[in-house]
Amino acid sequence: MTSWWRASVLAAAGAATLLAGCGIRLAEAPSPGASLEPILPWPPPASPSASAAPVPMPSASALETTPTPVTPRDRALAEAARRVRAAVAVRSAVPAFDQLAAGMVARSDVPGAAVAVVAGDTVMYDRCFGLRRMGAPDAVDDGTLFQLGGVSRAYTTTLLAALAGDGEIGWDQPVRQVWPGFRLRDRWATREATFRDLTAGRSGLPAYAGTELRAFGYSRGEILRRLRSLRPAAGFRAVWAPQDALVVASAGAAERAAGAPWAQLLRTRVLDPIGAGGTLLGYRGFVHAADAATPHRLAGGTMVPQEPVDEDVFAPALGVSSSLSDLVTFARLQLNGGALAGERVAPAALVTQTLRPTTAIAESADGTLAAGPGWRFSTVDGRPVATAAGGLACGSSAVVSLLPDDGVAVVVLANAYPEGLALGRALTHTLVDFEALGAPQDDWLPAEQAAAADETAAPEAAGGWQEQSVGGAATRGVTLPARPPAAAAPPRARVVYTGVYEDRYYGRVTVSRGAGDGLNVRLGRGTTLRYVPWSGDVWRDAASGTAAVFGVRGGRARSVTVTLLTFDGRRGAFARLR
Repeated sequence: MTSWWRASVLAAAGAATLLAGCGIRLAEAPSPGASLEPILPWPPPASPSASAAPVPMPSASALETTPTPVTPRDRALAEAARRVRAAVAVRSAVPAFDQLAAGMVARSDVPGAAVAVVAGDTVMYDRCFGLRRMGAPDAVDDGTLFQLGGVSRAYTTTLLAALAGDGEIGWDQPVRQVWPGFRLRDRWATREATFRDLTAGRSGLPAYAGTELRAFGYSRGEILRRLRSLRPAAGFRAVWAPQDALVVASAGAAERAAGAPWAQLLRTRVLDPIGAGGTLLGYRGFVHAADAATPHRLAGGTMVPQEPVDEDVFAPALGVSSSLSDLVTFARLQLNGGALAGERVAPAALVTQTLRPTTAIAESADGTLAAGPGWRFSTVDGRPVATAAGGLACGSSAVVSLLPDDGVAVVVLANAYPEGLALGRALTHTLVDFEALGAPQDDWLPAEQAAAADETAAPEAAGGWQEQSVGGAATRGVTLPARPPAAAAPPRARVVYTGVYEDRYYGRVTVSRGAGDGLNVRLGRGTTLRYVPWSGDVWRDAASGTAAVFGVRGGRARSVTVTLLTFDGRRGAFARLR
């Protein structure tokens, strides 16, 4: 049967039915919220292949002047065929993938994990491993809740797509049009920053701007207000830098546009319509849930249970908790262009924009790494892959990887960090090997474990900004050796240093007497750092190895530089207030 004849039969039989079964919809008119701004071509458009049917050979002039038209229906049929081939490949790989997955989970050291694979809008693989908590008998199941960390950003950008579909916002609408109080230090960025800019990491602010302010005990609104005092690290829209506070800012602008809180909007516009009501949007719900995975960190060669971290201040970027079952539903919504089970959450054109890059990150051997609203993009085995990953330093990991062109998703949840991130990425690479090449090309776990260990210098957890600074790949601030120099001068009387100091971005720190001969430095209303004498007016924080350096004049400290807060464009230099 020739290819053109098959296409005709499929069309006559109702191609839309086949496409819907594969998660494909025929082209529809652009939504009012759709952007006309160019985005990075990902992947490059494929050239139409020649028909295999025997037809009369046209003349050279005809070939030059009459190109074969490629209609939306042709593209949809080609996409459907590709998704069918991918589904067949994934289904045949499931037995071998299951064996490899079980082995990787065992070698990863995570206490518990949940893994699923979707293809052809069908859950092809769904298996849970291990325990919700070390030392307790409760097993992980597909209803067990995990804190998702950075995967939460993809939920927020899906909500933004839904609001754009209803005309309440636009991807390329300046945020100040709906939130006049939004402000950054760069006047151009203040005036022009759009919802796309804030969620795609191209504001010009340094990486994770505002994350460290949580240690000061500030509210969400106070953190966003203080961003206006932070110097940009790059030009507006010039480079990519990961952000959480600006994703929160986009949610705040959406709240003002829609007249309801972020959690209510996400619940009513996205989660409830797709049947993902078990997903939680706050810390309190997670800690009181009957079926929730306890975070774990490796200590002394043993996985030790940890307390979950409260991410409510940055909930739109870090605070969603979900189960394997609900997260698979969310992944299917993305692959189906914003619709699921007859419910359309957002127009396909607007959801698709979240799955296309807007900002290049770096070049790799496999191609360009890039970012878009809520997702990061790479190429594996020639397949474009969109990934939302979250790792909370308290000990929770989540990885959602989509192959949008193939209609394939890999979802991995684990109650350990960074081991769970490595596991999720390794399983994704393995599954793509099966789908694209027919067999795994390597044991990906060791390489991903090494990469995840190197990435812990960019934490997402509330306390991680400090703990991750010790011995990380990009240690924050100047650190001091534990042993002071042989000729170290003694410190002055502690009364010389005590007092209140202030910085425009960070706010106030209070220096007071500590235990023994130490000093305490309290950050705003939050964390207290504890310093011991090191050399003269330089004091050392034993927990991080960083310094507090006092500038003394006239027998009184006039300033203090906290090196833990001096990194990546931030200046932790505080002037005495009183």
